[in-house]
Formats: sequence, structure tokens, C-alpha cells
Amino acid sequence: MICVPITARTKKEALHTIERSCQFADFIELRMDLIDSGNLDEFISAARKTSDSVKIIVTCRKKEEAAPAGRAFPAKNAARNIEEKIALLKEAIELGADFVDIELAKGRAIIKEIQSFSEKHGGKTKIIISYHNLKETPPLTELKKIFRKCARFKPAVVKVVTTAKTIEDNLIMLNLIAYAKECSQKIISLCMGDKGGISRAIAPFLGNYLSFAAFKQEGQSAPGQFTVGGMKQINELFKDKETLPSMAVLSAKKSQPRNYVLLGNPVGKSLSPLMHNAALKKMGIEENYIAFCVNDLRGAVQGMRAMNIRGASVTIPFKVAVMEYLDDVDDDALKIGAVNTIINNKGRLTGYNTDCLGLILTLQEAMPIKNNTFVIIGAGGTARAAAHGIIKEGGIPVIVNRTLEKGEILSRKLNCPFYSIAEIGKIKADCLVNTTPVGMYPEDKSPVKAAVLNNYKCVMDVIYNPLKTRLLKDAEEQGCRIISGLDMFVNQGALQLQLWTGKEPPRALMKKILLERLASG
Repeated sequence: MICVPITARTKKEALHTIERSCQFADFIELRMDLIDSGNLDEFISAARKTSDSVKIIVTCRKKEEAAPAGRAFPAKNAARNIEEKIALLKEAIELGADFVDIELAKGRAIIKEIQSFSEKHGGKTKIIISYHNLKETPPLTELKKIFRKCARFKPAVVKVVTTAKTIEDNLIMLNLIAYAKECSQKIISLCMGDKGGISRAIAPFLGNYLSFAAFKQEGQSAPGQFTVGGMKQINELFKDKETLPSMAVLSAKKSQPRNYVLLGNPVGKSLSPLMHNAALKKMGIEENYIAFCVNDLRGAVQGMRAMNIRGASVTIPFKVAVMEYLDDVDDDALKIGAVNTIINNKGRLTGYNTDCLGLILTLQEAMPIKNNTFVIIGAGGTARAAAHGIIKEGGIPVIVNRTLEKGEILSRKLNCPFYSIAEIGKIKADCLVNTTPVGMYPEDKSPVKAAVLNNYKCVMDVIYNPLKTRLLKDAEEQGCRIISGLDMFVNQGALQLQLWTGKEPPRALMKKILLERLASG
């Protein structure tokens, strides 16, 4: 079950988020310490009007009890005293909220007062007793003591949230879920922070009562919280529970079946799963490769760690952005400034770039690279890989891009010339390489006018579907030698498989499978 925290600063924003969230969430949490205007009655009424099934949690934390993901704490709410807080929770009970959250730290007298007030009003509002540690994750033995202190009040739910300093802290919090199940007590147990994503991803499948997910990234109520889209993507990946890593995996005590994913957006037309799965089968490796359309990149990477997915391909538009979420990056990929391949070694993610060598191998089959000039259209991850490889082999890259700022940044980094796409007619070179998606199926477009192609002996398009793009058709009519992106696609994919498995993949089969699919339409 997913709970969306309502943290919008203004009444208008809060009401909008409530109405949107109630259409798909199981719970909403009204964070009255973070909402700076409006009143509880309005918010609960709006939720009930939108959905008669969504559950409402009312929470009001003091500044030192909350972790609002880097947001400034509203001055008005930071000043609330304990009497005001108790009054607000009692109001929530009178208004029929499904749950109110009271911290263990408030002490026995206040907790009992809230419980008694709820009972006097029919007991419809249930109590969540919570513990938050904003600095660290204590040892499991200490957390069990804290859990038992909460459980003695016989609340509907015990909530224990800590801050992950290490990946192993996630294991502690997941073990606490198992302990709560032994005690027949519903629990919310998870880690905050960037290293706490594993607990957020796995906890729902181990029996956690609910998951918190922000409506939008800026609506996080705690550091490391996934968006709703990211949480749903992780749930989709986990729908086959046979792939769910055991506690032993998280503690690195034994290996599990490895699987591979493609991270990108869009990925619906990608033939990577077809190619990789055929190769894995031929290699005798009982593992799967699936395409994963990503809306929340950070959440997808955390899910990869959590599920012990052995490897990932990274495609448009994440080849550059993904680097900040990795533990290490190979030297070549670091110099290129883009990653298209990830290896997961017991939760440690390392990025590589096989686009570069895949493209160079393909070019070398058609022409020498040394001392030749290559005009590269684009300034994204594939363009970076192409330019790096050409320089490494003694060639001369020239960057051409529609967006001036991105193109100039890349040309300065590589110390090579840059032209806007409008100036491409001024350039003459040995080869033109298109690294943009312009012309990808189903579009019949070219990034340049046909007349421009008279300035080149050879034209390469990294697009493999269709096999002969509009750019390549125009180049062929101008008498250029043409190079389809198919061989590059096969080469970079084969290099990925080598990195993941340590075995030589069947390149001929991979190409044959793709040709058959493309020929069939």
C-alpha cells in the first residue's frame, strides 16, 4: 500500500495534491507541521469528497522530530507547543481521520491521553506510535527494545524510521519487520537517506504495513523518499516474488539468480531484450533481460541494488544523469562523461561505456580512423562516446549540435571545433556520424538536408531501426558509403554481455535475430 505525504506549503497546493493523490493512493498523510496554511477540516473534507476509500493519517511533528528533505521548516508550525500538537491530533480524531501519529518520545501520559480520546469517540481513529532517528541506525538489539516500548501500548501500527549510514543498515530495518511479524504487530520499518532506498524498495514485500512515496520529488517528507512513479516501477519489477532477494542476499552470504534490465525512456520499441535474451539462452545462462521505462532514475537505481540485479543497460536520456547514482565509474566512462552499462557487485554499482568501443569497431570495418575528420551530430552520451573513441584512435572530431550551450560545453571539454546545426553546410570531412534519435522508427526524418552530404565520403547513423534511415538513404543517393547502426548496436551489446558474464557472446546470432525482426517489420 502506498501513502502519499501531503507537504505542500500553501492551502491551494495542499488541496490540489490531496485531490490528485486520492485518485490512486491507498493512504494520504496530512503533514500539518509542513503545510503552512489551511485547516484540518478543509483537508479531510477534500479527501473524503474525492475518495471514500483512501485512508487519512494526520501527523504533526516538531522541527527536531522531522526530516523534511532539505526544506525550510515553516516558522509558524515550528513554534507549535505540545498543547497545540495534542489539540490538533484530537481535532483529527473528532473529524474522523483514520490514523493519528504520535511519537514514542512524547511519553506514556500523552500517548494514553490520545488513545483515551480516540476510544471516547468510538475508537474509529487508530493510533500509530512512531520512533525516528535522524542521525543513524542503532543496532538491531536496541531497535527491538524501542519496538517493544511502542508495542506495549498496543497501537494499530508501530513506525520505526532511522537514517542509513551504510547499505547494511537496510538489513537491520528489514530484520525488524520479521521481528514484528513474530510479535503479531503491524509495523512500518525503513531507512531514510540516499543509502536507505533498499529498505524502501524491499520492505513492502516483507510485510511492511505501507510505503511512503511523494507525489512529486519536491514533495518528499523525508530524505531518500521515492516518488509514486518510482515506487510503482519498483513494485512492477518485484511482481514476480521469486526474484525478490532474501535477507541472505542483502548480507552478501550467498548468490541469487542474476537478471538484467534496460533503463531508459522510452524503451517500448527497443530490441535490446530480444537480442540479449537470445544471446543469454545460446550461452546457456538462465537469466532474463527486460526493458524498464524509467520516470524516477534514482528510484530505479535503488531498485536495482535492492533486487540484486546483476547488470543494466542505460539508454536515452539517462547516460549522463545516471553517473551521480553510481558508486564507481570506469576510467574511460569517466573521461567520456557517460555510462551505458552498469555492473552490480553485491550492491556496489560500477558504470562502464561500451558505446565507445562498439562504435569504433563498427567504423574501423568501414574506414581508417587515424588522421581522418569525423563530424559528430549531437552532444549527448553517444556523441561523447564517439568523440572520445575517435580521439583515442588518432582521429579528429568536430561537434555539431542544435543546442549551442551543450555543443560548446562538449567541444571545450574535448578541445575540438564546434558548429551549430545551421552551419553544417560549411564543413567538409571524411565521415558524418549521427548520434541523435532523429530518424528513429517510426519517424522518416533526417537531422540534415540531403545536399549537405556531398561534403562526406562516408555517413554513419547510430540508429538501427530502421536499418536504412532517411539520413542513410539521402547519403546513398549522394554517393556516400553508408554505415547502419546495427553493427554498433550488436557490438556494444556483446561488450555488455562480456562485462556481465565474463563469456564471449554469439555476435552472429545477435545480428541474425535483429535482422529477422527488422525485416518482418
